[in-house]
Amino acid sequence: MAQAQRLLLANLFVALAYAATGWLGLQVPFAGEAVTLIWPPTGIAFAAIWRGGPRLLPGIFAGAAGLNLLMFGNPVFALLVGLGNCLPSLAAFAWLTRTRGERPLFDGPGGLVAFLVVPVLLSPMLSATVGTLAALAGGANLGEGIVSAWVSWWVGDAMGVLLVAPPLILMAAPGATALLRRRWVTALGLVVGGTVLLSAMALVEPLWLREGGRFALFCLILTAGLRLGLLGTAIYTLMVATGLTVMTARGLGPFAAADYHASFATLLAALSILSVAGLSLATVMATLRRVMLAEREARHQAEQALTRLCQTQDNLVQAEKMASLGRLVAGIAHEVNTPVGTALAAATRLANDTRGIEQALSSGTLRREQMNEYIDATSLAARILQSNMERAARLIESFKHVAVDRTRQDRRRFDLAGYLEEVVISLRPQTRKTPHAIALTGATRLSADTYPDAVAQLVTNLLVNAVTHAFPDGRSGRVELDLRADPSGWIELRVRDDGKGMAQDQLERIFEPFFTTGREKGGSGLGLYLAYSQVTQKLGGTLTVESSAPNQGTCFLARFPAVAPPSDQAGTPPAVPAPIDLAAKRRSA
Repeated sequence: MAQAQRLLLANLFVALAYAATGWLGLQVPFAGEAVTLIWPPTGIAFAAIWRGGPRLLPGIFAGAAGLNLLMFGNPVFALLVGLGNCLPSLAAFAWLTRTRGERPLFDGPGGLVAFLVVPVLLSPMLSATVGTLAALAGGANLGEGIVSAWVSWWVGDAMGVLLVAPPLILMAAPGATALLRRRWVTALGLVVGGTVLLSAMALVEPLWLREGGRFALFCLILTAGLRLGLLGTAIYTLMVATGLTVMTARGLGPFAAADYHASFATLLAALSILSVAGLSLATVMATLRRVMLAEREARHQAEQALTRLCQTQDNLVQAEKMASLGRLVAGIAHEVNTPVGTALAAATRLANDTRGIEQALSSGTLRREQMNEYIDATSLAARILQSNMERAARLIESFKHVAVDRTRQDRRRFDLAGYLEEVVISLRPQTRKTPHAIALTGATRLSADTYPDAVAQLVTNLLVNAVTHAFPDGRSGRVELDLRADPSGWIELRVRDDGKGMAQDQLERIFEPFFTTGREKGGSGLGLYLAYSQVTQKLGGTLTVESSAPNQGTCFLARFPAVAPPSDQAGTPPAVPAPIDLAAKRRSA
């Protein structure tokens, strides 16, 4: 029941609006008493059908038939005109719904063209044809003839749709007035400017003001199209059209002339140009705004995705560091276990021999030969204990230095050559399982003031990468770490191997994160990227790679200053294709 009441009220409102605006339109007749060059009810009818659907046809028919019955007292003419006023809106609605589906009418240039072609130009031909036949059947006065009446009827309905339908359709859209509310000062200024201009043209009639006023009105509507959006432009154009129509009907304004018909012909041409130009410009601006908003939203989503990607990458890099440290701990534990086990065996043997000597001494059966054997065994056990404990102590000391430096990222001055030896020793549990020879060459003592954790990560990743990937099929090879300093205060660390080398496409991507040729072996593709990041970002240097020919080996060259730059200045431009710089991408976005 409530829905039926709402529908009844809606039809009643449409009928009253149709009749009221129709009465106003008949105050400006053009071809006879029943034809006017601007017929606002046609725009109301199309807007009602487009927003409410065919269920509002009874209100349109009732408004049209009732108005014509009251104005002309001819039932046949009133009924036929009422039917003729329903046909164009229904036909335009059916055609646009079929071709455009659920898309809004004014959603871009395509929607505007569809509106101008179907509801404005084509569908009014139906109402003009039915209305002219109805006038003939009802005996109405058609003025200058049937053709003139048909053209006038068609133009009047077309102008009604062009001027009245857009603001009604756009006003009902969600959020339609948001732009007008934000720019209400501009809207108020345009209204005041238009009112003052129309008043001046109505009161003063020099030629320069008439011609300048036309141009000024065109500029005002274009300004509305630029600043107020589609709804603001449609409303402003309707206001200007109403003012010009009233002024021209009274023989005032820039379009008034001695010939009444010529005045309105010029006015309608100007209104058509103004309205189409304003709507076109507003449509273009609305499309640009939608594109900008879509681009802004896409950029926001891309920034969020980039942030999540950066966090994920940081987590993976940190996990790679911890995994590398875990492998180091496991290897050191296994390596230390060997000398400790040997020392324990020697100590156990020494303890057993000592108990035997004690028993022989207490029983008085100790012989010289037995004592000499005990002394020789004790000396051997002492040498075994000393050598193995020294080996274990050295491993533990190297592990302590390297492991502490990897967990503490402090900058300090240290002997880089000795530190590299400790790193290589800490990696021996991983490298001794391979048949490859690891050699340290170059400087035997080299002082540096830099970050030992970054140096350890660099050497570890380059060395492990060489012994893992450079020698296929298990063949033996040589990996050489060459450390030197140049006169300019820069350190050069080369990690060379005589393995299979690299192809050109691999060299171009070697430092990219997640690029690996050993994915099936569990490679993450972060080792060399992590090494590159340590050199370029923390040590303030560069990392390059060369591989001249197949089976001629690969050489990584890390160059960094002996005195590391401050953290905010680290990171010189690389000399090779750089890995993905997510921070730079975030800043450029």
